[in-house]
Amino acid sequence: MDSLISKLQKKKSKLSNLENQVLEYILANPIEVSEITIEQLADKLFISTATISRTAKHLGFKGFQELKYAILHYTNKERGQTNIKELSKETSLFSDNLKLQISKSFENVNDEVVSKVTKLMKEADTIEIIGVGGSLPTCIDTAKKLIALGKKATARTDWDELRSISRSLTQRDLAIIVSLSGETIHVTEYATNFVKNNVPIIAVVGVNNSSLEKMATYTLKAIVEPLYFGEVDLSSRVALTGILDLLLIRYAGEKH
Repeated sequence: MDSLISKLQKKKSKLSNLENQVLEYILANPIEVSEITIEQLADKLFISTATISRTAKHLGFKGFQELKYAILHYTNKERGQTNIKELSKETSLFSDNLKLQISKSFENVNDEVVSKVTKLMKEADTIEIIGVGGSLPTCIDTAKKLIALGKKATARTDWDELRSISRSLTQRDLAIIVSLSGETIHVTEYATNFVKNNVPIIAVVGVNNSSLEKMATYTLKAIVEPLYFGEVDLSSRVALTGILDLLLIRYAGEKH
């Protein structure tokens, strides 16, 4: 951590008073800063997120996320959580980011909700697992595992089929909908149809207070860091996959 602190302290003379306030908080609370969002840090310091982003850039980083991951990497080293193999800076930052997303996601899991969800899974005649775009492969994998466990489950790829099935399932079935934003137009359309037919909905999402969450019977939220290059969504679904795997393991354990 000393090398990072030294690097940051050398930049102090180039920062404004407000930016130095941000830096002082970071130096005093590195572990906390590595685990919170830019919005949470802004609230703590009563400043704008733009000021924090500007501070990060003046400290030599592309933005707050890169600064946060650098802090996380070095605090892990200080704790003795080092990798046997030395990773490149980019790989190490990405690895630390994924670890943080996964750990925070499981910290948010409500065990009582998981138990209620697995109960619905056991009781359902059919489980329809729905995801579009980047969430679809995870849904297909989950459906295959459920089938292997002896449960009737499907994950369809055709939007027209999904629209049709969303109108034909009944309250004896179960819909598990995976959506990073919870606002995808097709996903909300299918969810609306499920609600009309009293089909229980399990939402696995990456944000709070989405349209999907408001329609869901139960919601499990993963911590996902959105990542876009232009209009291309490169956000990792690993935390969403982890939540689904947890449901599968709990379901298998209770079923057998």
